[in-house]
Amino acid sequence: MIGIALNSSKTADTSKLTFTADGQVVFEEVTDFDSDTYSKSEFKSYTTDLIDSFNDTYGNKAIALNKLKVSGDKAYVKATYKDAQCYSSFTSYETYNGSYTDAVEAGYDFAALFSQVADGKLLEANVINADEIFADSYVAVVNENVTVTVPGDITYVSNADITLVDSDTITISQADGNADATDLVYIIYSNK
Repeated sequence: MIGIALNSSKTADTSKLTFTADGQVVFEEVTDFDSDTYSKSEFKSYTTDLIDSFNDTYGNKAIALNKLKVSGDKAYVKATYKDAQCYSSFTSYETYNGSYTDAVEAGYDFAALFSQVADGKLLEANVINADEIFADSYVAVVNENVTVTVPGDITYVSNADITLVDSDTITISQADGNADATDLVYIIYSNK
């Protein structure tokens, strides 16, 4: 998977997915780098070839590689995707970002427990009337263990293994620490 950071010259410490107000997805990936598998130049060539191949098929400039850096045993890749569908197609992680109405039309099911975010805290999860409460909201759907930032204030999050970082940021991780297991997380937010 290839990643990005938004308006930042510094590299992230952990992988971060950012949904922008204009619909783009920025992914910063921080991963282990095995110099026995790739040299730095081979890793760079592999990454750029992978993106170029995807762009040839999906459309010119679907993905822009912003930064690629290897330092010690860590690799950092920052990339911008034209939208959530492009990111999902490239990474195979189910990802969505858009209005609640469009999410329902796309087949997303909101019959889940949701925790409201109030005063910087996650409240107890409850069954809610999504059509009534989320009608004017935006939704980001993520199915990977990553830190996620949305372009607005988070109002509700589906009941999963998440940590509220800030009013617009959560971290998704598995309670048992299994990095290979993922849950579909719905992040409901208001547009700033």
